[in-house]
Amino acid sequence: MAEEERRFAKPASGKSTIVTIIVLALAGGVVWLLAERNSRQWYLVYEDGVLSVKKGVFFPIGKQTFKTDDPALAEAYAPLKPPAGAKLDEERAFDDRAGLDRALYDLVARWARDDITTERPDAMQRGLDWVHRADLLPSLSGLQKKDLDQLRAEAGYFEARQLVEKAAEGLRQARDRLRLTAGSTSAHAGEANEALHRIDPVVEELYRAGRVLAPVPTPAGRAEPQPAPQPAPATPAPPAAAAQPPAPAQPPAQGATATAPDGGSR
Repeated sequence: MAEEERRFAKPASGKSTIVTIIVLALAGGVVWLLAERNSRQWYLVYEDGVLSVKKGVFFPIGKQTFKTDDPALAEAYAPLKPPAGAKLDEERAFDDRAGLDRALYDLVARWARDDITTERPDAMQRGLDWVHRADLLPSLSGLQKKDLDQLRAEAGYFEARQLVEKAAEGLRQARDRLRLTAGSTSAHAGEANEALHRIDPVVEELYRAGRVLAPVPTPAGRAEPQPAPQPAPATPAPPAAAAQPPAPAQPPAQGATATAPDGGSR
């Protein structure tokens, strides 16, 4: 009897072992799938006033700051400090890098436009930095690429203005030094004088170009003076009517007494 019980117990024990192995294998597979999925997740995390790009680790949960040996990607995903007053979610998750890039572009493109339109030097420089960051994102949509082209064109105007201003200032300083040399007894006075004649027109043209790109702003609170209205041309008076000749004297009526010039009557 005991032998028979042992014979029936062995298959039952073997089956439970197989079931346990299958359950563990399935659980391990689920854990692996969750870990693999989490490792492909990207995150935008806003904490302590800084927006950071993070990537999931190979574990069912968890993430860490994104790191790479690619300098362009390292710059594109470097932590950034949003403008004051920007409203951001504490955390956003994305299933792939394309989703991350497009969400990040929407943010920096909006910040760039807000800064550039102020035309304040400090804000414009920050706006140009936002454009540069947007330009580094590799997975933008077609519409975003067109929008980026427009943003580059707008930013390029202000970059050109800055370059013209720098060039004009550099040439002005060079002109001042050449004038000093040209008016001295230096052995280079002749060359300085010749160079001065060539630089003068360039400085003036750059100055005019700078005025075109950056008109002098109107002081706050004061309206641009308007030209005085011109008086309407006087309408010529109609010509005076020609003097009419006096009407001929009518002969006195019959029976009337004519008065002589001396007062007497005739």
